[in-house]
Formats: sequence, C-alpha cells, structure tokens
Amino acid sequence: MLRTRRRTAGTRALLVGLVVAAIASGTAAAAVSTLGLRVHARLAPKGATTAAGRFSGTIVKSGDGGAAPRAPIHWQLTWSLRLPALHGSKSASLRIGAGLHAPAVARALCTGCTTTASGTLTLTPSQVFRIAQSHGTVVVRAPSATLRGAVKVLSDITVLPPT
Repeated sequence: MLRTRRRTAGTRALLVGLVVAAIASGTAAAAVSTLGLRVHARLAPKGATTAAGRFSGTIVKSGDGGAAPRAPIHWQLTWSLRLPALHGSKSASLRIGAGLHAPAVARALCTGCTTTASGTLTLTPSQVFRIAQSHGTVVVRAPSATLRGAVKVLSDITVLPPT
C-alpha cells in the first residue's frame, strides 16, 4: 500500500512539472524566433590509423511556416570538423538513415577537407527528425583510413530574436 502511494505522489509531481514546463514554454514561445539542436559525433577510426576526429554542429529552424500559406520551414546545419592528419585527400559526408516515407540520404559536408573544416547545409524537416532519432552518421574517407561516428543530440537550444 505504501509503495502505491509513493508511485502516485511521484506521478503527480511529474505531471505538475510537465504542466508547469508546458505553460512556461508556451509563454516564452511568443518571444522565440528560432529553435534548434546541438549535435556532435566522435569519429572513430575504421582503418590503419588510431587517431580520432570530432564533428559538432547546430541545427536551427528558419522560416515560420505560418507567414504565408504553405510557407516552407527549413533547417540549417552549421557544422565543424576536427580531423587528424590523414594522408591524402579527405572527404566527409553526413548519412541519414531511411524514415517511414523517406529514403536514406548522403549529404556531402566537404571534399578536399582540411584538418579543421566547417560549413553549412540545408536540411528538410524529415532529415532533422531522423538525425534527432539517432539515424545520422558522419563518415570521413581518406586513402589511409576511414573515420565514422553516430550523430547524437547534445541539447535543444532556443535563439531569441535580436533586440
């Protein structure tokens, strides 16, 4: 009997917390212009090297989707790579697994990558959803080795409009 009361009290506390969070986010939503995700991947070696690399990025929503009928919503990935000194030309791609009604896709991040590369990439809402569900992988290929890592979401971010 005591155990049931603890679960009920814990459930109530969880529900109250969720309601408070929903109200707070609803009132803050009017002041928010963009939403996004911070992502990263540790690039582990799959070849003759032991050196690892890192991928990090921010995915930010642009377009409000309500300003005009069928206004598009786009997602912008701003990314950076830190790679070890691999011999030969390096190329990097973001691979996104297949979804319910969407095919798997590979998007080039860079060709002829340097040890520190960065850039931007436009993604569809479906691609962002699949990345958020851990269906994204960064692959770096060089003649001497291949580095690979699963893209993971670090946190949600909120970007306020400029004042």
